[in-house]
Amino acid sequence: MERDMVFLPKTRQVYASKIGRKVHELTELTEEAPLVTALVLFGRQLIGWPLYLLQNNTGHDNHERQIEGRGVGKRNGPAGGVNHFSLSSTLFEAKDAKYIALSDLGLGLMAILLYEIAQAFGWYNVLTWYIIPYMWVNHWLVAITYLQHTDPSIGHYGAKSWTFTRGAAATIDREFGFIGRSLFHGIIETHILHHYVSNIPFYHADEATEAIKLVMGRHYLSDTHQRRPCWVLEELVDKREVVNRNNLGVAPLRMEKTQE
Repeated sequence: MERDMVFLPKTRQVYASKIGRKVHELTELTEEAPLVTALVLFGRQLIGWPLYLLQNNTGHDNHERQIEGRGVGKRNGPAGGVNHFSLSSTLFEAKDAKYIALSDLGLGLMAILLYEIAQAFGWYNVLTWYIIPYMWVNHWLVAITYLQHTDPSIGHYGAKSWTFTRGAAATIDREFGFIGRSLFHGIIETHILHHYVSNIPFYHADEATEAIKLVMGRHYLSDTHQRRPCWVLEELVDKREVVNRNNLGVAPLRMEKTQE
């Protein structure tokens, strides 16, 4: 929790303090509203990645602990001084400065190239052949990584309880059907393996995943459901109750006829 780099959930206490509410009030306040859920989803897919790079959104905010002392007074946010482009960023160490400089130089040269192309062929062509495809890639990058690292079954650990083995297991393999298997070469279905042994090629990932299942046992997490479970409702128990697929749920209020 103190050092995770992205998609870090807030604790109940931290979230309550940010919105000025008491902990026991959160249940009612955070019930899902379709409009809010849609806006959050759209915002994450559109600008989530740029905000992460520019101000470390969803990353840890414990920069005071940076080993070289460069995190003093730094915090996530628009003016917090934490980003992925500064040579003195608290997210990196001094030895990384030359690589950050090369990355920044590459981004600058690409921006100049795109500008020159726009001047020669028009911004419409840049939009059609670069910006829209870029946003499509951005969508999949955010969606895949978010789903790989976000699930109620995934554990998050404090500094005292964290180990590499536990941290590497804090992800989930999801079944994406044709998209995952054919277009992304199983990167979604075999992500836990990547956390443990990242140099195994994709064409051996399924085989290796079966092997680590035997070692991990119940600590191996996977979700093989796709969108089909959202299409149907389970049969009602007695035509008056509402249940979900796990046979759980609060039955609605029942109208009782009163005697006059």
